[in-house]
Amino acid sequence: MDSAATGGYELVRKAGPLEVLTDLFHDLGIQSNVRVSCEYFHETKKLSPARVFRALGQVIQEIPALSIIGVSQPSEKKEGNHRTWEARLPILGFHDCVEFLNDSSVKSDTALAKISEGIHNRWFDTQNTTKPCWRLLIVNGTNAIFVFHHSIGDGISGYAFHKSLLAALNADDTDDQESDNEVAHDQVFDIQRGPYEDEPIAIDEIDTKLSWFQVIRTFLFWNVMRILVRPKYLLFSDAKVTNTYPTYSKPFPVEERTCSRVEILRIDQATMKRCLASCRDHQTSFTALLHTIISITFAADIYRKAKVGFTRVAVNIRPLLRHDPGPDVFTNASATYYRTHLLGKYRAASQDGILDKDTVWKLAAAYKKHMNDSIYKSDNVLQGYLTCRLLGEDNEEVGAFYGLGLYLNNSFLISNIGVFHPKEDMKAGGWSVRDVGFGAAAIRAAVGDYGPVFSVASVQNGDCVIAATWEDGVLKEEMVKNVLIAIAKRLEDLV
Repeated sequence: MDSAATGGYELVRKAGPLEVLTDLFHDLGIQSNVRVSCEYFHETKKLSPARVFRALGQVIQEIPALSIIGVSQPSEKKEGNHRTWEARLPILGFHDCVEFLNDSSVKSDTALAKISEGIHNRWFDTQNTTKPCWRLLIVNGTNAIFVFHHSIGDGISGYAFHKSLLAALNADDTDDQESDNEVAHDQVFDIQRGPYEDEPIAIDEIDTKLSWFQVIRTFLFWNVMRILVRPKYLLFSDAKVTNTYPTYSKPFPVEERTCSRVEILRIDQATMKRCLASCRDHQTSFTALLHTIISITFAADIYRKAKVGFTRVAVNIRPLLRHDPGPDVFTNASATYYRTHLLGKYRAASQDGILDKDTVWKLAAAYKKHMNDSIYKSDNVLQGYLTCRLLGEDNEEVGAFYGLGLYLNNSFLISNIGVFHPKEDMKAGGWSVRDVGFGAAAIRAAVGDYGPVFSVASVQNGDCVIAATWEDGVLKEEMVKNVLIAIAKRLEDLV
């Protein structure tokens, strides 16, 4: 289609079902964005506007998704309906993409949490089809916070962005002069079609077929669980949930959009080193251990009468696609591993503040084995991902997603994007990454989790940063803080 006829953008393809869902989550006021941050270090240089402009030019050419926006087009199925398409912008304005903040108070995780809240509670103007669905916030010339619309990528995609940015900085041997550090207000990036192709939509790269038996069995299981288990025996039974839902024709007004809260827990390098060594010794993973510690904390400290726990872990399915694109690819390829637990065994692992270490490791190892089996030995995780196809194609169909609460309410989620590793073929230009952070904005509790989302990111041979995010007003802030304190103490006691 002629770009002049579409307001300057070029239609690329129909968006996939997950991309349509996340696009609607944003536009209806349910969830705003995702953020992945890195602290950059160089002995003599800072992230100046001119240096960032030069590096971003390379990054944007390497990652076609950065010029992609979602646009609404007439439905091909039903007159009067709409269908989301991916479209490519011909140019990106530097000052539409990048902001610079100098704030000497940003020196702690508490300050980082406040900045993160501000980022998540600032929504993209998707009605303006001349601006991209991402932005980069440079704080004090060292921290780069990449914020993006969930429809263009997942958390690991944020790592892919920073890997490209780090490589571009190291490849840039220009010596900035002080007078050259500013970038003209009208400076733009021209989008050139080069050797980097658009990534296939992940769901189209799965050979497994959707099983209707699995769909029906899962639906019946969750209905039976909701009927048989009274709400007071579930986690987050005290959540203050507003059961109001937007529609495609009536989104939440700006003042009613989901408001995110963020608290941050930092696990220091020494503790992480001991944790990882102990996980290897006990044939488990840090994600499985963290899940176990969080479940123990909620069961033993907060919800002592709860009998059943619903938990979820985000799973990177890139290795399960027809062609594994590797970790450096910007796409949406995150599925979910669901698990239902009897909480008595977790509660028993911590009595009177004393941790039963053997039980903790057995629970963590069992969880890891079951999760691996669900991902690699069966197609349970992929089947859950494929159910996105049942949402429909038109925006009006996908917008009727309120059955998601059946599976998600009363649960918490762990999303661990792992350790940040630079590109192997990166030049040695003196730039490195010393710290990382990750988080997705809260989803409206009535539609998604009642509990926090624990977003986990680590730097090699460094700290692990866990961000707990929840919808404002749903949970008590003091409770979330106490949970994070208890998680840290139990990890210390364990290793």
